[in-house]
Amino acid sequence: MIRDPEARTGAFASILLSPITVLYLLFLLAPISYFLAVSFFKYSPAELFIPGFTTENYSRLLFDSYYRNVIYSTFRIAAVVTIISLVFAYALAYFLARMTSGWRSLLMFLIVAPLMTGIIVRTYGWIVLLGSDGLINRLMMLVGLVDSPVALLHREGTVIVALVHIMLPYMVFPIFSSLTSQDPHLVPAASTLGARPLRAFLEVTLPLSRSGIVMGSALVFTLTAGSVVTPQLLGGRDVTMMGQTIYNLVLSTFNWPLGAAVAALLVLTQFLVISLYFRKTRGAH
Repeated sequence: MIRDPEARTGAFASILLSPITVLYLLFLLAPISYFLAVSFFKYSPAELFIPGFTTENYSRLLFDSYYRNVIYSTFRIAAVVTIISLVFAYALAYFLARMTSGWRSLLMFLIVAPLMTGIIVRTYGWIVLLGSDGLINRLMMLVGLVDSPVALLHREGTVIVALVHIMLPYMVFPIFSSLTSQDPHLVPAASTLGARPLRAFLEVTLPLSRSGIVMGSALVFTLTAGSVVTPQLLGGRDVTMMGQTIYNLVLSTFNWPLGAAVAALLVLTQFLVISLYFRKTRGAH
């Protein structure tokens, strides 16, 4: 029998955490460990892979220009989507945090509403808008801006716009939470000390919302880097990201070792971004 209260608390916490620990081991660490091991195997068209250590797959990612461009394109698009989402989300979160009327609940619901529909539905909505016979092309032809439909799909800019629309809620809510948790008397106190509104924002509000900014940026970057459906449907072959590459290598060409190497690099990058988030949030306290 455990008599020490701290020991009893620790034992009780271990019991509570054991189910989720088992789930993480079975459904997260085990699959990651498996494809990490497969990434060092040799490719075999007949057997998918041959067990045996080789770094050929990672060398191909580093020295093959096609895969280098895919990796560069993925991280560049993820960075651009993160920056654009941050700008719009911060303005929206700041506006919502300063609202005192009952309209705030409605606006919060409108931000959450897109998450209630599937990502495929939202992506096809963009296809309906931007297709050659879509609403935007029809409006531009109606007002005389163009004489014939403009190719708006299969462009990197279109993919970025759609991803910003999809990822915006993931950026808004962490920033909104960090803004609403701030002491409302800090900005007035800075004003009484002679700080103008812009300086009060830059030296008080913005630094105190750093945790929300970092968390939202980490979420948006990692989710964007792993996107498959939106780049595939809106970008086609003209916009290729790592998620699409993994899908094609595993299910189309059946090159599991190379697909596992791409997946390992993607997951490693995502873990690195998340670890940087925890380091930044620890440094903020």
